[in-house]
Amino acid sequence: MKLSRRDFVKTSASGGLAAGAATFIAGNAGAQQSQPVLPPASVPPETGCAKSLLGAGVAKPDYTLVVDEKPYSQYGVDLQGMLVGGIWPGTPIRYTEGDMFRVLINNRMTQPTCIHWHGILLPSLQDGVPEIAQLPIEAGTSQYYEFPLVQQGSYYYHSHLGVQEQYGLLGPLIIDPKDNPYSYDYDEALMFSDIPPAEGKEIIEELRSGRHRPEIKDAYEPPNTKDFDIDVVNVGYTLNGQPNSKPWTLTVKKGSRLRLRLINSSGSTFFRISIDGLKFSVIEVDGNRVKPIEGQNVIVPTSARYDVLVDVPDSGSYTIHAAALGDDKQCLGVIHTDDAQVTVNDKRPTFDGVTVDFRSLQALNPSGFGRKVDRVYDVLLSGKMKKYEWMMNNHYWPEPFAGPHPEKTYLDIQQGEVVQLRMINRSPMSHPMHLHGHTFRVLGSADDDFAPIMDTVWVPKGETVTIEFLANNPGMWAYHCHNIWHLAVGMMQPVRYVVDERELLRQ
Repeated sequence: MKLSRRDFVKTSASGGLAAGAATFIAGNAGAQQSQPVLPPASVPPETGCAKSLLGAGVAKPDYTLVVDEKPYSQYGVDLQGMLVGGIWPGTPIRYTEGDMFRVLINNRMTQPTCIHWHGILLPSLQDGVPEIAQLPIEAGTSQYYEFPLVQQGSYYYHSHLGVQEQYGLLGPLIIDPKDNPYSYDYDEALMFSDIPPAEGKEIIEELRSGRHRPEIKDAYEPPNTKDFDIDVVNVGYTLNGQPNSKPWTLTVKKGSRLRLRLINSSGSTFFRISIDGLKFSVIEVDGNRVKPIEGQNVIVPTSARYDVLVDVPDSGSYTIHAAALGDDKQCLGVIHTDDAQVTVNDKRPTFDGVTVDFRSLQALNPSGFGRKVDRVYDVLLSGKMKKYEWMMNNHYWPEPFAGPHPEKTYLDIQQGEVVQLRMINRSPMSHPMHLHGHTFRVLGSADDDFAPIMDTVWVPKGETVTIEFLANNPGMWAYHCHNIWHLAVGMMQPVRYVVDERELLRQ
């Protein structure tokens, strides 16, 4: 079908291309500065919402996520929590690869929200990013999501509006494989979170004030690294919503094998995780299989997911340690056999043995695209604590993301291209960089033919990390630092699919 430029823009804006994904026109000049046309969001009222959707021929949702506000106390400070189903983490979602995802969000809060399905490959207009993928879900309204699940693995959902994620608006999302190559007796999702000591607006104001933060003595560090900085101090840490005073526990049989899905659902914390007396084998990262690698501890960046197999050969009680890098605190949990008492080792872990991080990994199968790279972008990561400015390519996208802003730029690509992004970190902090709607290869390992596939990668300060992906999911996609405080002040530069205007004219 041939489209004129006018017809193309109309079709794109109405969601008629690529299963609802928006594609944008690139003219001969100024493509990065042109503003995309955003499609209207469909936000039915909460009352009778499911009935009206079914009447419109939409299938009944498998899960209804009720989002509400609930106060809680942190270090004696009363804060406003935002929970899904009244629990932290929120209502778990579980599907099988190939299923149709059907979820209804009911927003019962007094404020808008927007839910992102982290790591999921889906049409761009259902990605849950305010003003890029959809309009926010206003207070007292609902939003229905439906799309096919084309992957398997460990994921999670969270708010992508402001810093709501930090206050409990998140939950696990697991997709079981059609054919599972691994056998195990227990399958558990472990969500590691950090809880800030004040309301988000207050924290950002404090960060922007430039006041000196107290130095943390004996802070946990990655191997061979010093001065791993953090943004917020006096943070609380939980495992599956449980504090160290009442740690999360798992009872197992002696001789059993466990699959632990280590989900770093924190706002800004990198965790270094170990289990007393037990080794593990990393089998998946961000839902993508890797060559199994054995270790005694693993570094999981903010928003990343590492799946490990753990054997429990003997009776006993085994403490899980999740040390917060840059802080002197840790989060605890316990695995114990049913014939042993629960004991908690709250001593500081030493992290002896092999440490696994993203540089240790290789894909299970060759991951290359078998063709040359079509487009390369250098992405400069910069910023400073003094004024609390964090940028990509010297530009920032402060919230709200919509509307004209002189700082807005895009990384424009075309469908079918192999794209490389070289992230050059000249800032004083590490950044967990996340690309929506795609997976990418992380280059620079011993064998790039088997470069590991991820959707979030740690870019250490002072280093350059190169990723490569196939542009196969049209639309506009958030690409940002997943440190929620950096994102809140604008550390994002969206990737935008464009169509060459000259090609349209030729058609």
